[in-house]
Amino acid sequence: MFLQQLVNGITQGSMFALLAISFAIVYGTLRLVNFATGSLYMVGAFAGWMIVQFVTANLFLAILAGAVAGFIMGFVLERFAFRALRGVARIASLICTIGFAWFINELMTVLFGAERKAMPPFYSDTAFVISGVSVSWLQIILVAVAVVILVLLQLLIFRTRIGLAIRAVSLDFKTAGLMGIPIDRVISFTFALAGAMAGISGVLASAYYNAVFPFMGNIAGLKSFSAAVFGGLTSIPGAILGGYLLGLVENFGVQVISAGYRDIIGFVIMVVFLLVRPQGLLGRKSS
Repeated sequence: MFLQQLVNGITQGSMFALLAISFAIVYGTLRLVNFATGSLYMVGAFAGWMIVQFVTANLFLAILAGAVAGFIMGFVLERFAFRALRGVARIASLICTIGFAWFINELMTVLFGAERKAMPPFYSDTAFVISGVSVSWLQIILVAVAVVILVLLQLLIFRTRIGLAIRAVSLDFKTAGLMGIPIDRVISFTFALAGAMAGISGVLASAYYNAVFPFMGNIAGLKSFSAAVFGGLTSIPGAILGGYLLGLVENFGVQVISAGYRDIIGFVIMVVFLLVRPQGLLGRKSS
């Protein structure tokens, strides 16, 4: 059972890590918690489902569609909603993200209905068996895709000019603007990039759980926010670490306590870290 929960924890942690990064990118740039992230996760899942249903049953094309859908939605939300609130009280921006999250959820309910849509099984064959624990090809692919994307994101943030611009804006966007950095473009790209991460995570989750529905991002978004708080909202490596640790802790916690407490574990972790270490494991204290 230890090995089984370890495999499950790593698989789920990969999806938590991608979604936690979506929170960390936006918060690190604007100090804004974007609670519409869970809805972008859901939009990405539906984009992948539509590719599978109406175009071709190809998981990798579905992942690409989820990334594109999340990227576009993130850009649109920042450009036409959040930009107008930049510089106002943070509580106004926070309420705006919650409002848009529910608007997107309800819109998708009207368009697709509230019932669950089934994703076809992908790569369900067993890849190998370790001490009686079966590991499917789907689990290997999900973890591999997540790891590759996380590595590429790290390279983008720390090895490219746009990444340098994002880091400069995150430190002081007014000073960055005086240095010639196009603030509006960088922030729009940051939101779009965060949306792409959320969309990819949504497709991976829908393939893993074989289900898509309009409110699937609510709990997933809150759990991943807990993971980002756990690792550090101001740190991308911290968000990755928090996602994987949350996946492992949740699965081992279910084994020790009960499956009925699965969704509570993440929130308990968030509350504890907000009380004891608000900056998270790898985050930095606010100056």
